[in-house]
Amino acid sequence: MTIPHSDAAIPDWLRQRPPLVHESLVTFPRKHLMLVTINRPEHRNCLPVHATIELGALWKWYDTEPELRCAVFTGAGDKAFCSGMDLKQRLVIQQTDAVPIEYPHGGFGGMANRTGKKPIVVACNGHAHGGGMEMIMNADVIFASPNADFRLPEVIRGVSALAGALPRCMWLFGNHRTMDLVLTGRILTLDEAVSWGLVKEVVPLDKLVSRALDYAEEIASMSPDSVIVSRLGAREAWETGVQRATMRGQELWADMLMRGENCHEGLAAFRDKRDPKWVPSKM
Repeated sequence: MTIPHSDAAIPDWLRQRPPLVHESLVTFPRKHLMLVTINRPEHRNCLPVHATIELGALWKWYDTEPELRCAVFTGAGDKAFCSGMDLKQRLVIQQTDAVPIEYPHGGFGGMANRTGKKPIVVACNGHAHGGGMEMIMNADVIFASPNADFRLPEVIRGVSALAGALPRCMWLFGNHRTMDLVLTGRILTLDEAVSWGLVKEVVPLDKLVSRALDYAEEIASMSPDSVIVSRLGAREAWETGVQRATMRGQELWADMLMRGENCHEGLAAFRDKRDPKWVPSKM
């Protein structure tokens, strides 16, 4: 399904038109928020190559649209957030010796290796397997429905989870838990995902997206500059380690943040005992 490019579908508060996508639904249910829904429920929301390319372009646009501050990412239906790559398409590529179109810089779904500027909150509405879990591993905050579970089944299929999940699992879960998951391809249950710190909160399926949007709205109410810099400053440790991340945070963003309009507004609002009036980030 295609996002309709009409004045009715695109709110007037956006400054740029979103890119055209065919395999996901893109809506703007609240000011400053984008909701992205993978729309292939009959295929457990698996992603063919062109769907990944579309999402890569969409996330890049999201980072450049001044009025957007947070995104929620989910899947259509009640079975799966995303079951990974389209394995039937991959088999055809293998059998025909066709050269697959390269994934975008952000990797699978434009997200598995995305750094980006702005946060993505996932509303995991079922299975997150293979590439779906690779995207989950690189999300910023995860809410899940009671039927959600997580899996890296690549060893069962003769492939490997090389889109970023293996080192991220090691960083998040440690050696022995990671080896248990990736060498057997077993399912990580929802209870385990919560206790291991992957999932923030379990929410009934019919309330899942609404809860994620409420949370995203809370993020959007903060200083856009501070959200961007705080997210990037924390994620640097994901890539480089604590000491280097601290140095890079100070070198790359501290001066720009402190000289920005939103820093001045936040401090003035504190002094004046009023709510701040944020402006679009220039970070």
